[in-house]
Amino acid sequence: MKKIFLLVLIASSFSVYAQKTLTTVNTVKPKKGQKMAFEAAYKVHVAKFHPSGDGIAVYEILSGPHMGKYHLAGPYSAFEDFDKERPDAAAHNLDLDKNFFPYLEETENATYRFIDSLSINPAFGAGAEKFQVTVRHLKMGANQTNMRREASRTAKVAKNMKTRFWENLSVSVFDMQWDGSDQTIVEIRSLKDGFKSLEQNYYGASPAGSPSFRDEYVKMYSHTDWDTRVKDLDGMNEKVENYIMRLRKDLSSPPAPTK
Repeated sequence: MKKIFLLVLIASSFSVYAQKTLTTVNTVKPKKGQKMAFEAAYKVHVAKFHPSGDGIAVYEILSGPHMGKYHLAGPYSAFEDFDKERPDAAAHNLDLDKNFFPYLEETENATYRFIDSLSINPAFGAGAEKFQVTVRHLKMGANQTNMRREASRTAKVAKNMKTRFWENLSVSVFDMQWDGSDQTIVEIRSLKDGFKSLEQNYYGASPAGSPSFRDEYVKMYSHTDWDTRVKDLDGMNEKVENYIMRLRKDLSSPPAPTK
């Protein structure tokens, strides 16, 4: 089964849309030789149909097998918003048919829910323009309860880690909606210091005597829980994807200002 499970976020949006945790993302791939034409046409479309405050964010994938594709992420929403229709839906869709889809080789969309309890300091990532994305496809029948338990514990342990790496770590976790038998979890690390912060020891080596993540985990829980964690997590993933991307402000529509 070939599917694209990719997603993006604007971390700062959660302060405005705290009660709205869904985001729908259209992932598109321009035809060969049509990249610049696609970008020009999409800029015109955004200016006409997605004015400032609409919150359309565009990200460009820079690595891996999906390099060259774009994420077009809609504003955060709730399920009730799926019942609403754009007042200009006919004109909007016609513009897409004439000036958007002709430049594309493929397009796919999916909806994701942000899970705050599984995320690590997501607010710290506000303002980031570069990101590292990890997409986890869980094995058929994988116990999501165990996965969520360990993700939640990771977030709790991270709060007690005092090294510069952990203090600068911001990861937001999303659960794909309507994913059927291919359960998919997405983790997005916001890189406020840019891609250079992916270098080993960019934030400096841990001071001598600093507890490791394992040490802190065992302190908060137990050695038995750690062994169970390693066993559960090692056998949970069917496939893992990893790539980097950047925000394209020039193609995006800014979110509504914070009141």
